[in-house]
Amino acid sequence: MFSTLIAFALTLGIVIIIHELGHFAVCKWTGIYVKTFSIGFGPKLLRRRFGETEYAISVAPFGGYVKMAGEGVLEEIQDTATRDAHHYPIGTVEGDRAAALRDDAIPVSRHFRNRPAWQRLAVVTAGPAANLLLALLLYTLTVLGSGLLVIPVTTVGGVTDGSPAAAAGLQVGDRILEVDGRGVATWDELTAALLSAGEAAGGTAALTYERDGARATASLQPRRDAAGRWELGLEPHDNVVGLVQKGGPAGRAGLQSGDRVVALDGRPVSSFNDIARVINTKAGVPVSVRWERGGETFEREIVPTAEEVQPDSTIGRIFFERRYESRPVGLFHAVRIGVAATVGTIGSTVEVLGNFFLGRLGMEAVGGPIRIGQVAGEMLRWSFSHLMQFIAFFSVNLFLLNLLPIPVLDGGHVVFILLEMVMGRRVHERVQAIATQVGLIMLLLFMTFVIVVDVLKILPGQ
Repeated sequence: MFSTLIAFALTLGIVIIIHELGHFAVCKWTGIYVKTFSIGFGPKLLRRRFGETEYAISVAPFGGYVKMAGEGVLEEIQDTATRDAHHYPIGTVEGDRAAALRDDAIPVSRHFRNRPAWQRLAVVTAGPAANLLLALLLYTLTVLGSGLLVIPVTTVGGVTDGSPAAAAGLQVGDRILEVDGRGVATWDELTAALLSAGEAAGGTAALTYERDGARATASLQPRRDAAGRWELGLEPHDNVVGLVQKGGPAGRAGLQSGDRVVALDGRPVSSFNDIARVINTKAGVPVSVRWERGGETFEREIVPTAEEVQPDSTIGRIFFERRYESRPVGLFHAVRIGVAATVGTIGSTVEVLGNFFLGRLGMEAVGGPIRIGQVAGEMLRWSFSHLMQFIAFFSVNLFLLNLLPIPVLDGGHVVFILLEMVMGRRVHERVQAIATQVGLIMLLLFMTFVIVVDVLKILPGQ
């Protein structure tokens, strides 16, 4: 429980602070007067003034705000609607006018609404942009710190019937040495070489492999499946345990990194995928797991934890990873990997959001603060590196959600400013205020509903 609270605080704290610092930094750069910089919203727990800005920590940690001079009638109406509370741009907070100068005491040239449209647009988009940069930084630093993780074998652990590997005559236990005359030392190098051959003219790879101490050769022709993805039909012989989650079913049973899992319910397994296929179907059902360590054999019954991966789809998990080895990477290589991971996260998140708004996913797919805390805690129990990757993932989600064209979110402000730039005049402030009120009510209702769904998920029998 303590680790979950720590992970939750780190996750929210980092992404919120970076988001608000993005807004704050551009305000300072453009000369806009910042009255208050707050982490959290609601009544202020701690406050301290440095120079012209009051810095605060407020009671509700699910957001933050940068309060600027001259935000106009929007501020007045939001203050009235929320008991003299105001938020910009992702929440609402109890205002404290006594702690900040009145707008009429601040030079009008430093009011937000009096700045050029491009400066206001820069301020509004700076928060989401900061979250995107945070994700890129965390993904890059994670790779620099832990190295590139590779599967350190080229021995075959599984061959799919009817696949290119089966047609080539490969068998479980074969150790692949070369592809087209070039040596391969990891599974990642092997698959990269095979896919490269598949994309080349002819599309056939010449393999040299070892079976029962003797060398042999084969030709493998990769092919694409109905979805256009490359198909090889090969699995690595990687039944060695890697990282084990603290407090998980595998950890409680005594499994340790480096153990070799040899059988489940008496049936031999030779790959991590073999293990996953069995465990995934055994949610809540005891599984006899046999493993070897230093010449000794151990066997325990382990009950996989049921975990919902999609609405109406539950799998069993015992929480250990396959074994990887780390390969050091240089800065530029790490940045390329970080960019690829960030772009990949954006793509997958956009797909999920699209499916949600199109009705293909229900509210069960939405996670609120409780779910965020649960996942953050689980990541920390794996490792600090896992938590940093989750924070990067969450930061990308915040980047995209804040850019939704909903008044009261950053995206709503972007729409108003872009309309102003296109039309040559501002959208009437009263129209903006009404739209913001509607957006605020919708956002609060949605947040309430998500929290209720979160609570229902953790209640017994749900």
